[in-house]
Amino acid sequence: MTDGVLVRAEFDPESDRSVSMRVVETLALVVGEYDDLPPLAESVDTDSLDALFSTRFGSAPEPELELTFPYQQWLVTVSGAGEIVVSARPDTEIPSD
Repeated sequence: MTDGVLVRAEFDPESDRSVSMRVVETLALVVGEYDDLPPLAESVDTDSLDALFSTRFGSAPEPELELTFPYQQWLVTVSGAGEIVVSARPDTEIPSD
C-alpha cells in the first residue's frame, strides 16, 4: 500500500459495536492477534473516541471530522465518514517477518 497505509477498514456510526472496538479489530488485522495488543485506552480515551464517532451519544459525526493518534509503531486515523486507517509512523520502522 502507498503512503505507509497498512490497512483500511470501515465502521458504521449507527452500529451497536463501538468505534473503539472496531479500531482494535483493525489493529488486530495488522498484528494478527488481539492478545498481542496493549490496551487501546493507553493511547486514546476510548469513551471520547466512541462519543465522537457514534450516533449512540447524539447526532452522526460530520464526515470531515478526523482524529489521528499514535498507537505503538502505528498511526490510527478515524474519520467521521466511517473509515479507520492504520499506517506506519514516519519515525518508526515496521519489522518485517
